[in-house]
Amino acid sequence: MGFGVKVGAIEFAGDEIRVAVIKAGGKVPKVLDLVSRRAQYEEPEKRFEAMVTALDGALSALSVQPALFVLCESSANSIVRTLAIPFRGRRRVAAAVPFELEPFLAFPLEELLLDYTIVTEVEGETEVFAMGMRRGQVEERLAILEAAGVEAESITLDSVALSGLWQAFQKKSKGLSATLHVRASTSSIVILFNGKLAYFRHLSCTAEQIRDAAPSAAREIQNSLRAFMAKWRGGGEISHLYITGIDFTLEQRESLTQALHLPLEDTVLISQLKGGVLALEDGPMGAKYNTWEAVVGAAYGATGRAYTINFQHAEQNTEGVLRKVIPHLMFSSCLLLMMLAGWGFYYYQGTARNEAEAVRLQQQLNTLNEEIKTLTDKGLGADINTDMFTDPTLIGLLADIAERMPEGKNVILTDLRIAAPEAESWWIKLSGTVPDASVFNEFLNKLKESTLYHVDEEADLSVQGDLTTFALKAHRPTVEAAENTHADKS
Repeated sequence: MGFGVKVGAIEFAGDEIRVAVIKAGGKVPKVLDLVSRRAQYEEPEKRFEAMVTALDGALSALSVQPALFVLCESSANSIVRTLAIPFRGRRRVAAAVPFELEPFLAFPLEELLLDYTIVTEVEGETEVFAMGMRRGQVEERLAILEAAGVEAESITLDSVALSGLWQAFQKKSKGLSATLHVRASTSSIVILFNGKLAYFRHLSCTAEQIRDAAPSAAREIQNSLRAFMAKWRGGGEISHLYITGIDFTLEQRESLTQALHLPLEDTVLISQLKGGVLALEDGPMGAKYNTWEAVVGAAYGATGRAYTINFQHAEQNTEGVLRKVIPHLMFSSCLLLMMLAGWGFYYYQGTARNEAEAVRLQQQLNTLNEEIKTLTDKGLGADINTDMFTDPTLIGLLADIAERMPEGKNVILTDLRIAAPEAESWWIKLSGTVPDASVFNEFLNKLKESTLYHVDEEADLSVQGDLTTFALKAHRPTVEAAENTHADKS
């Protein structure tokens, strides 16, 4: 099946900024553009401005503009914990995770950006793998993005992004699998269970240490695997170790295999991607040590085609409506005041009326400030429609539609349109091709199961040779369906 959405991802590696744009269509993504820029500055206080300039340069150099951007953060800054929630049920578990995690934190829970995955259920308990980052650790990067005019739709980790990209090349398998993702100065080991993230750990060993089978690197890898297995209750064992980012020689592979007592399988993911040759343009080191794979994997995960996490889930729910509305109101108020002040200065400069106009503008400013303060304290009034702010994100819609496309049935979407919030005729319009009407009916029935939108019963079908084209429309869900959806998410 095909889904031609273009997504960009940004990664900060010290003073270097990497930007990747991919297109999700087939089983693996296609790399459309890879651009990097390094900030140039001499004094530490000039770093922020230099980083913004570097990001502007990278974005200007893109040959393809994506529909959205995501931010890829280093797992070295993450906080992870395996939790055993003493009950079942997705909604109950979601409510319990923050409180179960709080005793292990050395700072207030409000300072944590959190996401988690439900791994399995064992003996009436739910095994959960929780991941978090302190807000302060990402504020600088988000400020740089904002200064460059970029809004990050989601925030993920490089270890998770690399695992999602690695899964694109694997057959779906059950049980445990362990992957070592090697980067130039750090590494991470990730363990999946039935394709779900069950554990990861950031390692301090470098690519050179792993390549040369240094005893310290082998010991750190073994200790990580043992630490996981000591607490794992889901059954099974780790029989292989997959390694990404390094193309070993036969001698290097055998040396590391003997040190770890595990069969190894190594791969350089970027070399297997369409368009991956772009990574070689900067020289022979360009494709080594997962230089580009993490940012490519972050963009791929945002399309809904691979497992990913999003530390901005909480920021994108309905509770964040006021936080998003108030800044826009303040900005609009400032623009209005600037216009009024300019008009008054132009016509009444040098006259006695200039002072009276200034007094009037000050009174308006005071009134607007009071209204903004009241809005901040009390929220929006009951007469203001906030339905448009509770719509699912673009990533959420794309992921939902992608999940409902029948596997292996050659369903191809050729057009996807989303109407403006005030539109009444339709909200989403899908067009595409299928082999025959039975495949379309299967796709339509799966779309009807979604709670994010309501699909029309009637659709336009036409036969063109061996293909059947279709066009269908969807509307926003009813009030009852929307309330049930928000209740499930909470």
